[in-house]
Amino acid sequence: MDDSDIVILDLPEQRSMKLLFSEDSGVNQSYEAKALLSPLKAKLTKTAKVLNDEFFGVYCLVSRSSLRQYKNRCYIGFTVDPNRRIRQHNAGREKGGARKTDNRGPWDMVCIIHDFPNSIAALRFEWAWQNPDKSRVIKGLIPKKTRKETPFAYRLRIACHLMNTRPWNSFALTFRWLLPLEEQPFPEEVPLPPHVRKKYGLIEKSTCQVPLERDCYVEKGNCRLCGEGIHTLSQLVRCPSVLCAAHYHTRCLALDGLDGERQLLYPVKGYCPQCSRAYLWGDIIKDQRMIIRVDEAQNNDFLKGLVPRLLN
Repeated sequence: MDDSDIVILDLPEQRSMKLLFSEDSGVNQSYEAKALLSPLKAKLTKTAKVLNDEFFGVYCLVSRSSLRQYKNRCYIGFTVDPNRRIRQHNAGREKGGARKTDNRGPWDMVCIIHDFPNSIAALRFEWAWQNPDKSRVIKGLIPKKTRKETPFAYRLRIACHLMNTRPWNSFALTFRWLLPLEEQPFPEEVPLPPHVRKKYGLIEKSTCQVPLERDCYVEKGNCRLCGEGIHTLSQLVRCPSVLCAAHYHTRCLALDGLDGERQLLYPVKGYCPQCSRAYLWGDIIKDQRMIIRVDEAQNNDFLKGLVPRLLN
């Protein structure tokens, strides 16, 4: 049997980790398993589409240059792929790195703030973090860098101010120490907001398959708050608990979570009216976006408009 007799088949998994960012700024990728089977024995089956989880992050690099004028300098940037971005910065401008990091490294990606709802929100955060003296949001609110303050400590203080300021203080963000040994205490005057998750080490970016079977879906049904029908997926949000997964109109759950608060359009966090499970609004909307993306990628007209079941 020669190479032409061999067929490579992907073995689909419901969830597979695609992005692993190592603590030493290296690359550690894991891939889905593949099998080599004879076409006489293999039965070709439909392969489910795989959607990558959306990732928008704003990171801080610290220079480890031996040159005094560059050592410990910081660089703030936006990325959808931390693995690729740190390689580019350390490879130089010709390989996709930034002008300000070219020949000033090597660089370590010390921390990253992620789980922004979209690229626009992340890019605005990046610009404000880079230019606190020009940003309308925090201009004049942050004391200038002190002599005893390291460049990174100053950048950390700016990031904390931003995460405590609208609109970013309403997002379900994650602050991650990619190099845990570099962790520093957050400023006492501007601590990390209580709803912002603090994590360490590897970033795990998952993928989600577009289910092919009818029993992997449920109907939109009625809103558990108002009792009216939910007609489109853009109107639907659900409880994050697998045991509950109650469906609601986006507006109904937002009003319930606001609990009379008139200054906001949606809550930062709340509790499911059906099972009392706590949720962050940013996570609710992230799930809604994935439901819509699965529907857009669905080729089977009989499964269009249905809601994929929550997985453990």
